[in-house]
Amino acid sequence: MKLIKLLLALLFALGTAIVSAEEPPPMVPDPQNLAADWWTYFEPKEPLDTEKSRQRLDAAQTFIGAYRDRLQGEGDTAQVELVEKILVDLTRFQELKFAPPPTGKPAIKVLESYTLDEALQRHAVWRTLKQEVDAEREEANWQASIIAEERKQQSRRRTQYLELDDTSTQKAGKGLDLMLSRLGIELRRLEFDRRKTVLRLAEERLELLRAELDAIPERLVTSAADDKRWQQQQQDAEKAVARLRAEIDQSRLFDLKVADPAQGLSEAQYAVLVAVRQDIDIRLNELLAMQSRLARKLIEFTSDTGGKDTDAARGLLAEHADLKEKQLQLRERWRRIAERGRSVVGAKALEESGGAEEVQLRTKVLMTLDEVDQVLLNFDQQVPVTGFVAELLKARRHAAESWFNRNITNLKEMGGKSWSTSIELLGATLFEINETPVTSLGLLRVVLILTIALWLSKGIRKAISRVGEKRGGVSQSSLYTFGRLVHYLVLTVGIIIGLSSIGIDFTKFALFASALGVGIGFGLQTLISNFVAGLIILFEKSLKVGDFVELESGVTGEVNEINMRSTLITTNDNVDILVPNSEFVGGRVINWTLREAYRRIRVPFGVAYGTEKELVKKAALEAANKVPWTLQKIKGRQPQVWFVEFGDSSLNFELVVWLTPEAVKRPGSVQAAYLWEIETKLGEYGIEVPFPQRDLHLRSMFGLKDDNATAFLSRNPVGN
Repeated sequence: MKLIKLLLALLFALGTAIVSAEEPPPMVPDPQNLAADWWTYFEPKEPLDTEKSRQRLDAAQTFIGAYRDRLQGEGDTAQVELVEKILVDLTRFQELKFAPPPTGKPAIKVLESYTLDEALQRHAVWRTLKQEVDAEREEANWQASIIAEERKQQSRRRTQYLELDDTSTQKAGKGLDLMLSRLGIELRRLEFDRRKTVLRLAEERLELLRAELDAIPERLVTSAADDKRWQQQQQDAEKAVARLRAEIDQSRLFDLKVADPAQGLSEAQYAVLVAVRQDIDIRLNELLAMQSRLARKLIEFTSDTGGKDTDAARGLLAEHADLKEKQLQLRERWRRIAERGRSVVGAKALEESGGAEEVQLRTKVLMTLDEVDQVLLNFDQQVPVTGFVAELLKARRHAAESWFNRNITNLKEMGGKSWSTSIELLGATLFEINETPVTSLGLLRVVLILTIALWLSKGIRKAISRVGEKRGGVSQSSLYTFGRLVHYLVLTVGIIIGLSSIGIDFTKFALFASALGVGIGFGLQTLISNFVAGLIILFEKSLKVGDFVELESGVTGEVNEINMRSTLITTNDNVDILVPNSEFVGGRVINWTLREAYRRIRVPFGVAYGTEKELVKKAALEAANKVPWTLQKIKGRQPQVWFVEFGDSSLNFELVVWLTPEAVKRPGSVQAAYLWEIETKLGEYGIEVPFPQRDLHLRSMFGLKDDNATAFLSRNPVGN
């Protein structure tokens, strides 16, 4: 047992020694025999410490150097050049890999107070850094796309290399090319990583600068001397604007056109460029004047004298916003004119032709274009400065306002912006009708006009109904017909006015009518047919609201509405049924209340043979008089009892009664009421209501016939 434990201990110690022994270093990548993962020699999955990484790079440089010496001895100059480039890239790779990481600039210290000049300096630093950061972001994105594309190409090179035979004479050259391209990718990656680090540090500093700018408004201090200086700048700018406006050719400003390179140079185009330069000068001085006004108002808010006019500051800020928007639109126009001007000059310069006058004109145009570029540069520099002064003034105005006024102002500004944006969106053209643009605002206007027309129609119909209620002699059906006609008329006028409001010309109605005819032919014939049928019903008065009708389809009920497409019928079960108007015109309709509201019905019943007829008549008439819907006291329309038939089991009678108008529309309940009362009265008078009876004559049973079968049945009753 002790021997076994000793052997196990020895085996464990031996295994531990084997595991702890250092693995042999990997082989340096050989261009003649590169593995698919040869780059892991420099950067394995498990990161190496600095010392081991340096050792591997040194070993690789030694191996590649010896490889170069061998190639030089063989006189292979092409591959020697590739090896020299690999050695240079390996040295650069080692420098970048072990170079210290980039460091940021010292932290930004927020001062206790800032003058306006100091605030503008900080803003200039922030603006410059922001431009650098934006440019660096674009560069980083471009570098990332290049690295991704190079990795794809590297993958294709590696595949081509691995497909070569070991004895191929091209394998060494392909291997050197593969190593050189991979080193180039890794160098670009290391540079890209350092660039990203620099960009991150710059973004962090940019955020700190932005935080400092946000803290400036409440720490801003000014003096009377500042106000005088800005006042002088304002006066100078306003004088410059007045002078330039007097000098500039105003008619030329209204005719600024983009030059066409195909037309060549002309004095008129040169005059346009001069006018553009002068116009930029005017706008620049207007911007400087606005900048001075904003600065002076800011100085007023930072002074200790009090009396801060927040409404005036708000108005000045709104004026600056309008000026900024207008000038940015003009700047785009200036840029286009300048670009086309340079295109014209470039096209003429390529021709290398023309006399002295044309060369002189071209020189003047180039000088003017340079002046335009310089003035545009000054303009672009002053736009953000003016915007920053406006931000400072807006912050100080908010601080000077009460919480309530500040929030009310914000709501108004947000509402104004939302309203302007909504109006702009609603004013956009959706489509055109006969070259007439149709916008969302126009469609809303049409909907509003139609809504007003519907409301007006409803009001007129209510007024007509009230007049009819006050004057009992007027027919309700006539009032309804008149109301429907007024409704259609008002709706038609509303549609015409609505469509006219968006610019549709009804003088060209023939085109619309032809299009409408095509539409009717392709699918609107049913709708038009029902509409015309509805008009026929209204004018013909063969059907009125309140009539009780029965259709061929079996629908029975009271007419409640006669609309443009259909008629609403309500059954006695309170079920509303929409019936197309064409069914009333093209089919058979039973109108129970067309000419007269009274109607006669017949209620059939039977009594047993032998019953006295006069007693039956008395009972039936008493039953009729008990039903409240029986029409009485009108000559010729009293209830009657008719003996109509000798039935199989009964004497058949009919109770013939005339109904009151309200009962005409209840055929089912009326019929049930009369039958109920008839049965009651027949019972009171002891009159029997028979039921069918049959005599059974037995001819045979179990082979027995006639009397024999009867005798057998009497001896063996069915129940036994």
